[in-house]
Amino acid sequence: MKETSTAIVKLTRQEIETIINTLNFILTTNLPIDEEFLKPYHKLKTDLKLIRKKMIDGEQQVNNL
Repeated sequence: MKETSTAIVKLTRQEIETIINTLNFILTTNLPIDEEFLKPYHKLKTDLKLIRKKMIDGEQQVNNL
């Protein structure tokens, strides 16, 4: 049985941007690494981009009030 855990991590939008940029660098660098090994990094990048979009949307909603 596969168990999962949850953690709450507080990051600013700038910190998320930095992590996305770092992941982008890692994922686009031509290294002799198995693509299977990089799958979690691709997933993390996708998830962080979605979180960033939700943060921006939330900031815009607050600013439009």
